[in-house]
Amino acid sequence: MEHLEQWNCSMCSKQREEGDTMRKGIYFMPLGGGQRVGASCYYLRLEDTNLILDAGVGKENGMLFEPDLYSLITSPFLQSMNQIDQIYISHAHTDHIGYLLKLMKQATKANVYMTEITAMLSEYQLYDRNYLRSSREDENKRLAAQSILEKVAKVSYMKQMDFGKYKVTFLPAGHLPGAMMMLFEVGKRRILYTGDYSLQKTALTGGCMIPDNLNIDTVIMCGLHAKHPDYVKNTDALFKTVQHVLRFVESKKKSILCRVPQLSKGIEFLKTLNEWNMSQIPIYLDESIMDVVRKMEQLSIPILTVNNRVGFPKEPHIYITANTYHQRNHFYQEVNVDFSLHEDFSDMKEFIKKVNPKKAVLVHCAKEYSPLDETIEQTMMLDGECRTQFIFAEEKEIYQL
Repeated sequence: MEHLEQWNCSMCSKQREEGDTMRKGIYFMPLGGGQRVGASCYYLRLEDTNLILDAGVGKENGMLFEPDLYSLITSPFLQSMNQIDQIYISHAHTDHIGYLLKLMKQATKANVYMTEITAMLSEYQLYDRNYLRSSREDENKRLAAQSILEKVAKVSYMKQMDFGKYKVTFLPAGHLPGAMMMLFEVGKRRILYTGDYSLQKTALTGGCMIPDNLNIDTVIMCGLHAKHPDYVKNTDALFKTVQHVLRFVESKKKSILCRVPQLSKGIEFLKTLNEWNMSQIPIYLDESIMDVVRKMEQLSIPILTVNNRVGFPKEPHIYITANTYHQRNHFYQEVNVDFSLHEDFSDMKEFIKKVNPKKAVLVHCAKEYSPLDETIEQTMMLDGECRTQFIFAEEKEIYQL
């Protein structure tokens, strides 16, 4: 018994020593969304400050999965989620915000930061969409969720916040209205977290903003296609679908139902349809899309035109729904509308060459299509001007930056 107690004491002493040695420095740990897509959630320790970047959920084989917070509270860094100081949300897709309400209930002392547009879209995704037009019990859940999200602090692009031990600046990320990258400065060290980003402008957003002559030490980069060297984003996919839909209704004099997999894609599709709809074909929206459009227009993002309506008319028209389970109707010709909002392999190369960080930590990576495919690391090794060391970060592993 005495030997056991001595062993336990030595183990406790060893854990304390490890905690002391790791107390200072910069460390990174994926809690979800490492080398798979979904449940993006990352722990970043800046000296003795504990941060969480994003808080999403994922779906695999029809089952939802969440970030693994147990790996964090059993790490040398902290023993309770109440030791989290700040939470930063990059954008309002569910693989980056779906776990936020649960996280805020656990990390009760943490301040949460996101842009105003991300906050609006998150509110809709996290409670309005689920509980709108529902029972009194669900309404109580909605109000409870709303009260939690009211604690979120809204930030602006290019604004720098000084927390004493570190500074953070918020940069436009493209990809989705309100999406932001975060630049952390600790002493002379600079760390950039991209979230999902886009180099090119879209119907709803401009491209990401990368300040010139900024010496980035580490970029924590969402690299969906980092292992897909042959993947090239079809930039014409959206426009070809728009042309097909408009021509069908105009020539056939029949209605068409367009199913979109995400609300954000539905709004981008609508915006492009409105710009190309010279024949003023009526475009009807399901209520979920219309609700988000109205909220975005309140934040001065113009989308609607006189041809946009809600309801089920009889004249030939276009109907857009984000409900994949929408009841099929023989009245409609149906088309599935999907297009990529993510960067392809060549875009990643361009981003890395522009930032040229000393180290790139890649997360949010989809599996390779073939074991023979080169990764972004193997490709950039052939670039004599690239100084970047690459790390494909695994979930629950700790990396010193």
